[in-house]
Amino acid sequence: MNILSAPSLRLSVVAVVLVLAGMAPGLAQQNAGRVRVLTGATIIDGVADAPLFDRSIVIEGNTIRAILPADSPVPAGAETVDLDGKYVMPGLMDSHVHWLDWMGELFLNHGVTSVVAMGNLDSGLRAQSQGADRRPRLYHSGDRVPFGNDDDAATIARAVREWLENEPDVAHFPNHNDASRNAYALAAEEVHRAGFLVFGHTEIAPNAISDGMNVIEHVWGFTQAAMSAGDLEAFQQGEFLTWASFMTDWTRLGDMISEAVDAGAYLNPTLIYEWGGMSERAGQRELDDYRVVSDPGLVYFPENLAGSLLAKHRQIKNFSGRYGNMPLVRYLPDADRVQFEDGYQNVLEFVRRYVQAGGKIQAGTDSISGGMPGLSVHQEMQMLVEAGLTPMQALKSATRWSAELLEGVNGARGPASVGSLEPGKRADLIVLGADPLTEISNTQNIERVMKDGDWIELGYNPEYYTFTAPSRSVAGATFAPVINSVSPASVNAGAGTTRIALAGSGFLLTSLIRVNGISVKTTVINPRRVEFDLPAGLVATAGPNPYAAPGPRQNLGIVGDRAIEMHVLNPPPEGGRSNSVNLFVRPN
Repeated sequence: MNILSAPSLRLSVVAVVLVLAGMAPGLAQQNAGRVRVLTGATIIDGVADAPLFDRSIVIEGNTIRAILPADSPVPAGAETVDLDGKYVMPGLMDSHVHWLDWMGELFLNHGVTSVVAMGNLDSGLRAQSQGADRRPRLYHSGDRVPFGNDDDAATIARAVREWLENEPDVAHFPNHNDASRNAYALAAEEVHRAGFLVFGHTEIAPNAISDGMNVIEHVWGFTQAAMSAGDLEAFQQGEFLTWASFMTDWTRLGDMISEAVDAGAYLNPTLIYEWGGMSERAGQRELDDYRVVSDPGLVYFPENLAGSLLAKHRQIKNFSGRYGNMPLVRYLPDADRVQFEDGYQNVLEFVRRYVQAGGKIQAGTDSISGGMPGLSVHQEMQMLVEAGLTPMQALKSATRWSAELLEGVNGARGPASVGSLEPGKRADLIVLGADPLTEISNTQNIERVMKDGDWIELGYNPEYYTFTAPSRSVAGATFAPVINSVSPASVNAGAGTTRIALAGSGFLLTSLIRVNGISVKTTVINPRRVEFDLPAGLVATAGPNPYAAPGPRQNLGIVGDRAIEMHVLNPPPEGGRSNSVNLFVRPN
């Protein structure tokens, strides 16, 4: 518990006088509702390494004016809000969002009062979001900076000037690789001159940092840098399940971490997006997501996205040619599952070492594809603690550290107005009913949310959004497969059980073959081939040849070869039914 010394107490009393003197004349009498004093709570300010006890937060309008000793005099006419036994922390920030207009209530209900959108958002929408409306504060990248690998310095300077017209808050660059290095460095220099940080993907993180990248999106850029040339080529050809299997040379990885931290680079690991299905708490998180999407007020939540986000807690992001993009963990062979589990532990260890070395994490979720809007920020913090960060470090990743994204290179764009509870910052905060420093999942125990100095009415309004067109899908969603051939192409009437293979694309571990509408046991060989045993009984049920018109011998009832219809179903989420193919049954 923090105990004020006599000198600090005298300074605090002086601070009270200065705060009261700095308020607009007569404010307490003329606009008493705009002055609030939050008392009794334990304060996690997003900056200090320990919580603050016995303090009060003075809010004037939409701005935090002071954090004072609890026994300081209250401004005349101010509203006192007793939060005894509660925990107050800054409103959360999701630093990596693909914004969609229906997301607003979801973010606010989960205490996420600011997001950084990877895209170009309308200026009017962004301005409106800064007030106390039912969406978080919207910051944006203004789309990717439009430069090509072969552009010269003058062309790139022009492209950056055009990009600046979008009033961006951060620079989101195209993928960094060997082919883009020269142009990338020129563009980063221009963007840095304008004061902005550079955020993006990279195949080789050390090179990207050297060329001006400030925020590394995902972990895999570091691991690819540690691969041998042969392994990297094999990985790119889909021969390995995951890049994380190559995170074994901790001397080399440690050097890369040190270089990145020394350069002031941030890491945006998106753990919930890429590795959530391997976490020991995946089942609980799926239940948490289900409670959200089943809320009767969320009638506007797209069903296809709800199913995909729930399934993500049972999936793992795969990079090999053996499976689809996001196979279900429970269907993996034991050896492959162990490989993913080992890779996951490698990733957690890398994140832990990054922070241990003094690096900063920015909690981003890649929502909507990465997770449930709002709730996934809490899940990301939980996974950071699972990696070995302290709860306080995890909280900073979604508050102060993420807000530094807005401050630019060496603070060139000025202090962020959000991300911490400090005098002069916007009054964006959340009130928790339990201590997040003893159990990080207590960040979900939200009792109140304040944005821009106003308490938000929690809950969902069914009229908040109406879709006039189908919703987009998540990245890596499953779709209907396609069949392009059947082998053998025919069987003889009276044949016994026959092994049939269907070739095509988009087959999953959960794909199901149906024969004349009947589901059969399906063996998935890979995303391009599925097989099944055709029972003799189904051969006997063959129907008319669907490709030939009836001929003159109508007395037979069936003209030409009979045929068996087959298709493949990819079950929800998303998924769908393939085209039909027919296996001919030739007469003996």
